[in-house]
This record gives sequence, C-alpha cells and structure tokens, in this order.
Amino acid sequence: MVKGIKKSYLTISTILVVYIALLLLNIFYVKNVDFIAMGISSTIVFLLMVLMYGYEKKAKRFTYETMFYITSYTILYIVATYIIGIFSGFTASIYRLNISNVMHNILPYMLIILSGEYLRSEVVRKCEGFPIGYILLTICLVLIDSTLFLNTFDLSNGDGQIKFICNILLPSVFKNSFLLYICRIGGVYPTIIYRIITELKMFILPIFPDFGLYIESVLLTMFPVILGFGIYLSLRQYANKEVEGKTYKYSKLYVYASVIVVLLITVPLVMLTSCKFKYGLISIGSGSMTGVINKGDAVFFQEIEDIHSLDINDILVFRKEGLLIVHRIIDIVELEDGDRIFYTKGDANQTPDGYPIPSTDAVGVVKGNIKYIGLPSVMLNEMIKG
Repeated sequence: MVKGIKKSYLTISTILVVYIALLLLNIFYVKNVDFIAMGISSTIVFLLMVLMYGYEKKAKRFTYETMFYITSYTILYIVATYIIGIFSGFTASIYRLNISNVMHNILPYMLIILSGEYLRSEVVRKCEGFPIGYILLTICLVLIDSTLFLNTFDLSNGDGQIKFICNILLPSVFKNSFLLYICRIGGVYPTIIYRIITELKMFILPIFPDFGLYIESVLLTMFPVILGFGIYLSLRQYANKEVEGKTYKYSKLYVYASVIVVLLITVPLVMLTSCKFKYGLISIGSGSMTGVINKGDAVFFQEIEDIHSLDINDILVFRKEGLLIVHRIIDIVELEDGDRIFYTKGDANQTPDGYPIPSTDAVGVVKGNIKYIGLPSVMLNEMIKG
C-alpha cells in the first residue's frame, strides 16, 4: 500500500513538472495568453489525474463555514476598498458588460477558475501529506496567472519587470498559497467562490478604486494572508462542539448585518462618486470658486440631458485635460449647427478661463454642495502629489 501511494505521488509530480515546463515554454517562447487555451490546458491535466486515479468526492468538515466566511469577508473587503476609493478616486474599467464581454472574457475566465480549482482539489486529495505535490501545484497555478497577464507590463525593461513581479507574481504566490490552505480545510467550493468574487469583478464592475500600482500590489499581496488568518481564528470557535451551532448562528447574523450596513452606506456613495449615473458627487480641490463653493467642499451635480437647458450664471462641471472643473458660465455662443460653446470663470478668479468649452466636454450642472466633506480627498491628493 505504501509503495502504491509513493508511486502515485511520483506520477502526479511528474505530470505537474511536465505541465510546468510547458507553461514556461509558453511564457518565454510561444507567449499565448488566450484564456480558453489556459483553461483547456489545466482541464486536461485535471482529467488526466482523474483517469489515472479516479475522482473522489470527499466532503470537508468546514466546507459550509469556510464558504460563509470567504464570501462575507471578501465582500466586506471589496466594499471597504470602494469606500476608500471615494477619497483616492476611481478609474474606469476597460470592459463593458455585454454579450461580447461574456463570451470572450467572462466564460473563458470562468473555465480557468473551475479547471484550476478542481485541479488544486484533486492534487490536495491525492497528495495528502506530500508537500512536494503542493509546491509543484502552486508553481503551476502561479505560472497560469503570470501567463494571463503577460502583456500587462512591458517586460523588456527593468521597470516593467519589477511592476510585473510586484503586481502579478507575488500576489499570485500569496493567493495560491492561501487557496491551498482553504482547499485543504474547506474543499473546492470556497476556493471557487473566492476567485469568482475577486477575479471576475474586473470584467463586470464599471469602475475600480484608483490606489496606484504600489498600494494595489500591497493589497493584493496582504489580503489573502489577512483573510486566511481571519478564517483560521473564526474556525477555532468550533473546537467547542457544545456551542458550535449557537456560535455559528450568531457569527452569521453579525457578519450579515455588517455586510448589509456597509452596502447601504457604500452603494449610494459609489454611485455618486463614479459619475456614471444621473447625479454625481465630486470634491473641490481649489479655491477658484471661494465664497460660493470653498476648497474641500463636495458638490452635487446633475448630468446634462439637454445642452440648451444651460444658462448664463449656471455653475458648470466640465472636463479639461482629464480633470473635472467647476466654474460659472459667463457667456454662451450659439453655433449655426445648433450646438453651443461655453465660456466660464471661477468666482474668485480675476480673469475668465482662457479657453472655450465645447458641449462634448460639459458634464453636469451643480445643484448643491456640502461643506468640508471633501477635505480628506483633497488632503490625500495633495499628499500624493507632494
């Protein structure tokens, strides 16, 4: 029996080593970053192991508890990042939620998640107590992550290589180490849930908090560590079986209540600050409108539906060189084609703005402001700029 087990370890390790060699060959020479190809490759490896040693569906003791904590804590983390994003700013997604995105990105990436996690689960079952198998598996999954984002940075120079290591490679190592731990205690379903929540959102959500590459890499690296430790502490309570049901019940109520409260606060704020809806909220970072709108205030504005509804003295929100500016309209020029051009001036400025504003750059008209609420955002922006 021992010899048979050792032979299976050797066979699985050989399969994983060959898979690693093929992934490295692809990274350095072929450079195929197709989602479907990656998903199919890990599916083939998984099916090969199943054909050789069978598929054993063995339930883990903490499957449902781990699923609950993974879902709750991960959603709370994402919501918290969007709250912070209110102060740091947001960046728009390059993807649009449409049929093309579903077919070309979401479904192929879902294949990658499912095949990768079932492969992880299979190796965990077959290589219980054999750490070399775990290490080889983790290398495989890290290489898959690296392949998927191979073209994200320019790897021909040192700066691009450092960014790739910090933002792709290291986070992938920590993520896959965390998911290995989760798979061992909770099985395949919690790991699938975690990856769906954290990875598919890049194809679905319209905006993301703009923390910069450095902060983003720190968050991507540290969150799996913190989450793993949090789940470990949460599961320790079940050592006392007499209070297991009651403790779990109240833990669920507490986390559910936390998620609901945070969502009720965050969703409206994210909708406003994203400027993707009828109404928006932005912080004022200069004193050009002092007296009416001061530095550090936040203004509500309504999206312009009819450009001809704007009048002189309206306070206009418009784009200029990638920034949103809030100034008062002092003149309107009617064009022969029915379009309009606006001229603006800050109330506290001595001279008008020295440029015309085409209607395509007009975003909204100010409807009100809240004193001082934008100060944290302004202070953070000034600190970042030095």
